[in-house]
Amino acid sequence: MKKYLVAFALMGSLSTGAFACSKPATKPEFPDAQTAVSAQMVKANNDVKAYVKEVQDYLGCARLSKSAEKQELDELKAYAESFNEVIRAYKARTGS
Repeated sequence: MKKYLVAFALMGSLSTGAFACSKPATKPEFPDAQTAVSAQMVKANNDVKAYVKEVQDYLGCARLSKSAEKQELDELKAYAESFNEVIRAYKARTGS
């Protein structure tokens, strides 16, 4: 019985490792700054932070070429800047 438990635990840890270094599937969408309420902006902020962390983790473990890594970072920076624009528009609308 112990052999099976050890084998099962080992398989579980190996399969987790295999999926740990994969690019995040989708980017979170941004709310419309002209109609969003505070709760939507907070959720979007948390989602974007989690996505950025996932991409950074992916870049840390993926063995990408320098040019591919630079492209991923440039895309991530552009995505983050787009969200910052939404935040600025939201703050301008709400006066916060």
